[in-house]
Amino acid sequence: MRALFCCIIFLCNFLNANNLKILKVIPFDTYNLKIIFNKPVKKDDFIIKRLDKNKVIMEVEATLIPYSRKVFNFPGKNQIVIGQNTPKIVRIVLVNYGKKEYSTNFFNQNLYIKLQEKTGMQQEVGTKKNIARPVVNKSKTLTQSVSNNISPRKYRVVIDPGHGGKDCGAMAVNKICEKTIVLDVAKLVKKKLNAKNYQVFMTRNSDVYIDLKARTDMANAKNADLFISIHANSVAKTGNIHSQGVETYFLSTARSERALDVAEQENKGDVKTMSYFSKLSFLNTLNSHRLIASNKLAIDIQIGILRELKRTYNNVTDGGVREGPFWVLAGALMPSVLIEIGYVSNAVEGRKLSTKEYQESLANGIVNGIDSFVTKNF
Repeated sequence: MRALFCCIIFLCNFLNANNLKILKVIPFDTYNLKIIFNKPVKKDDFIIKRLDKNKVIMEVEATLIPYSRKVFNFPGKNQIVIGQNTPKIVRIVLVNYGKKEYSTNFFNQNLYIKLQEKTGMQQEVGTKKNIARPVVNKSKTLTQSVSNNISPRKYRVVIDPGHGGKDCGAMAVNKICEKTIVLDVAKLVKKKLNAKNYQVFMTRNSDVYIDLKARTDMANAKNADLFISIHANSVAKTGNIHSQGVETYFLSTARSERALDVAEQENKGDVKTMSYFSKLSFLNTLNSHRLIASNKLAIDIQIGILRELKRTYNNVTDGGVREGPFWVLAGALMPSVLIEIGYVSNAVEGRKLSTKEYQESLANGIVNGIDSFVTKNF
């Protein structure tokens, strides 16, 4: 029977080579799914039915490639199932037994399905305004629960300049605090992202102290797409004073000696309130989709920075993309990275980091990396 069904699908595809096809389905972040078609799609291509308060069905005349059924499980008893219901119809079933609502966004060849908190008002993906959630009548006829926003949306990025206020961070060779250097770079990143139509928020715009947890709490409250924490590295007096280079970290339970050394410096704000074991227990519960996305983001940013620096400067050191237990990233519900833009303890690099020219190159590289990630994953 299964073989017959496959043959029917193949024959339909052969007779209609120009029909709509689902080429790829990509889960990302904690509560997001991206469905990629072979050509642009819009709301009117779908028939949408709400079976009950916990289940919505979206049907579209298309072919799923490969035809095999796909099941994606999300936290809180939420699930998305995609399958070839008939030779011509793909059915997307949104099952929700948690405290979330599904919202959708159409952009070119992509359909984005996003889970968000249940409220009396539904926030349309890709807009800043709240719109009333469509009412489903008692006969359970079709709803207009899917938004049709075909214009590019403003992606939300939270930039986190490390340290601040009472927390100087590392002291550079020219006696400038890390908190000052990273704030200067963060402001440049914000300006450049704004120019590219991103919506940018800063965890701090001045020399103030902010608790580590409050930084990601802000990112979550803003419903950010990305969280970027900017820091500068240093070595202890007994370490190698010649250490230099850019490194980009994403959150992981990995405990290499190098990652632990760097994380220990950046985690100081919460070491007093969280025991090692409670932190480790929390890290082990992290969502794998988000970690994979964060890894990709780290790679794109690392490449972006290195390319930009090498345009102007010689002997640029690639510290690599690394994993580490950074507590400032742990609370973020979106792809997140921590960038060590260089070593303030290095006699040469430490002085470069405080110059406007070098900071401009760093900011350009970070923005290019963010652009690259968004283009490929959103």
